[in-house]
Amino acid sequence: MKPKIFIGVPNLGSVGTWLSARLREWYASDKYQITIVEVTGVRPLEVALNRLLAMFLETDCDYLFTINDDECLPSDALDILLAHDKDIVIPLGFKWNSKHGPLPCVGVREGGKDVAEELADHFETPENITATEVPKYTQPVSGYQGLRKCDRVGNSGILIKRHVIETVPLGTFRYDLTEDRLDINATEDYVWCDAIRAHGFEIFVDCGLKLEHFKKVNLYTVKQLMVGERLAGQADMIRAIEKMKASGATHEQTIEGILAWYKERFSEVYEVEA
Repeated sequence: MKPKIFIGVPNLGSVGTWLSARLREWYASDKYQITIVEVTGVRPLEVALNRLLAMFLETDCDYLFTINDDECLPSDALDILLAHDKDIVIPLGFKWNSKHGPLPCVGVREGGKDVAEELADHFETPENITATEVPKYTQPVSGYQGLRKCDRVGNSGILIKRHVIETVPLGTFRYDLTEDRLDINATEDYVWCDAIRAHGFEIFVDCGLKLEHFKKVNLYTVKQLMVGERLAGQADMIRAIEKMKASGATHEQTIEGILAWYKERFSEVYEVEA
């Protein structure tokens, strides 16, 4: 029997081309029976996720797989996650930390703690890793490898067996707010993880399977930057900006000066109409 997978994609009106291509690939595969459902323009995210849970229960699918509109996984991701045969399993996602760069998006039970400071508490057996071991890196901290049990995970790329969703009440994706409702103790995905663990289910993360996260950009801006770097070079541009700022130029004057400089360099490379 082919596994029946309900793929839910919460989005705000667009889906990344990388994810669109992957969804098409999975849908066309003869390995699975895929149902793809988009929940578009629904805010906040907790409402969209709860809606997906309810829609899933109206089908006969075996698994719910959620993925955000700006993320993607390798072609064999579903094969890998299914082979683990866990109630809840997820690839390793990342959150951006301005000091340390990408950090694993897995969490501890207590709300409000920084992932970077509590790294050793995420997994059942942190081996020889200490909570202070937070270098600048683009891969998970050394030692977090393979399939590991953890307390909380992000909501994207997560594969959930049907009996889990049938057991846990709908509406469990929700923010945990402070008493004055001004701050967040835990986001909707972490609260949901707490709820499913309270029902006796275990959560696993595959540290070898990376969830890629893409940011949307304006292609016209990208083209402008590409032309600018080709003509002047990034280092030259930075030096020119610093020089104008050092001379007392305002922000507007600096921008005008850079644009004028680009125009001059552009005319040296491309033919300019009289």
